[in-house]
Amino acid sequence: MRLYFKVKQAGSRKNFIAKEEIVLECIPTTLRELIKCIVTKNVKEFNENIKKERLVDYLTNKEIENRAEAGKVSFGSIYNESKQDLGKALDSAYLAYEDGIYKVFVGDKEAGKLDEEIELKDADTLTFIKFTMLAGRLW
Repeated sequence: MRLYFKVKQAGSRKNFIAKEEIVLECIPTTLRELIKCIVTKNVKEFNENIKKERLVDYLTNKEIENRAEAGKVSFGSIYNESKQDLGKALDSAYLAYEDGIYKVFVGDKEAGKLDEEIELKDADTLTFIKFTMLAGRLW
């Protein structure tokens, strides 16, 4: 299933949301299954990326431009070479959703609770909004 995400670029001064494509191997029917598919795909890609080593690191001009637009130009080195635990990642993602750290929208409709059914069609747009906790004092 091919879905699109609306993602705010981290570190970008521009106030727009870009679309990114993701291809899922499963067809989720609930929000919990959708989160599971996405987290599983990301953990798998992260753990596989640890094994990849380049003999000589280099960046093309296009890579430099893309990374500069995101706010950080680096070789993408991974300093923590331990594999990530899928179970812990799923637990964290579910807890963060239940605690209101982020919201998920399918099209313009907010996804409800984790076990409520959602209707996804091929090429649907998902929006993930992460909320930032503000710290300060009240006088």
